[in-house]
Amino acid sequence: MHRRNTDFSITDRATRLVGLSIGAGLLAACAAASPDTAPVRTHYIHIQDAVNPPRLDVHVGDEVRWQNLRHEPVKLSLLSQLSESGVSCQTGFSRFGSLDDTATIPPNAYVSLCFARAGSIQYNVWLKPEDPLRSMAPTAKIIISARAT
Repeated sequence: MHRRNTDFSITDRATRLVGLSIGAGLLAACAAASPDTAPVRTHYIHIQDAVNPPRLDVHVGDEVRWQNLRHEPVKLSLLSQLSESGVSCQTGFSRFGSLDDTATIPPNAYVSLCFARAGSIQYNVWLKPEDPLRSMAPTAKIIISARAT
């Protein structure tokens, strides 16, 4: 008869204990979250032959995603310089570890920002980055307002 070894080494026990501690900490953090906190909403800006919608109203903390629905890359440039403190999340706007105000969006991909402060942002999209003079869509705008309490 073959007997299974059920003894665990000290390393195995320590690893399991650390895992349980982390899990318990995450559960406690979730339980402590305020039930009054409004969920973050994701807003989409579609880029095809035009930018739609050309004006978007969002709240602080919401995510804005620019989706390139074209078959070639597009270039997005924010006309307002953003600081790290003005953004709470980003995808595609980071270069060399710092926030950048331009992004190239590959076909069928997106870039996104979550704004941390109220204000407004204007931006341009070049539908054909290699022809910047003739391919710029009209300047579009995002209005960021504070959440109602």
